Amino acid sequence: MKRNLKKITDKTVQELLENEIILPSSYFELFDKNAKSLSIDIKDSQFEREISHVIADELKNINAYMKKAIKQIDILSDVTQEAQEAIKDKDDSKLKTLTSSLVEMGNEIKALKDVIYIDALTKTFNRKWIYNHAIMENGTFEHAGFLLFVEVNDCAYLADKYGNVIADNVIIYIAKFLSEKFKKENIKCDIARYSNEQFLIFIKEDNFENITSFIKNARLELSNLTLKSKSGLTFKTNFNFGMVKYISSEYFQQAVEKAAALSSKDKVKIKM
Repeated sequence: MKRNLKKITDKTVQELLENEIILPSSYFELFDKNAKSLSIDIKDSQFEREISHVIADELKNINAYMKKAIKQIDILSDVTQEAQEAIKDKDDSKLKTLTSSLVEMGNEIKALKDVIYIDALTKTFNRKWIYNHAIMENGTFEHAGFLLFVEVNDCAYLADKYGNVIADNVIIYIAKFLSEKFKKENIKCDIARYSNEQFLIFIKEDNFENITSFIKNARLELSNLTLKSKSGLTFKTNFNFGMVKYISSEYFQQAVEKAAALSSKDKVKIKM
């Protein structure tokens, strides 16, 4: 159920983001429409019960995050107080111990941030990271760069024919494939999973032609690969993409829409 809810939510949010104002009634109507496309009746009592379980699980996760965050704040407060006393007493041994505690706390905070901002499936950044780190609070970019919109092909087909596990593994594979390619070419970027089969790659380079050539070559390499599942199934996969240059203070949503439109055109071309 959680998987289907995520799919419905992603599709609904993407369609509504084109609007300047989103009314609750508009969201509900579109959510209902997208749910029905998956043969889910949101007014069904069974659906309501399953929703309640999902919400309860999410609340448990939120409470767990909050407890960890509060614990780290308490530890920081104690370490700060002890450090002040150690400095006052010139206790070098105590300061070394406190330094180790700070390192350990830093690791705990990083782990907590990973839970919040890392996509559980692909280990890339997630949508929360985009809205909290990639763009500013007003929805614009702070610095100029390139936005690459990548959509994995035939995910729905793979899920229907082979099951969700195969479709998920393809998404994981392409995320790793792209990450390794960018790293190998020393292209500075951040990769985030935007929806089920879509990724946004924020690129910090300034040569449009080189990056376009690079991503086309990466796609060509992928198209020549045959993937094989643990059960012995073999199949091919690929992706379509669109890339735009954005400037400082440009709205993120406008850049996404431009890149998505180019990706849709690219999808038509590669299927011709």
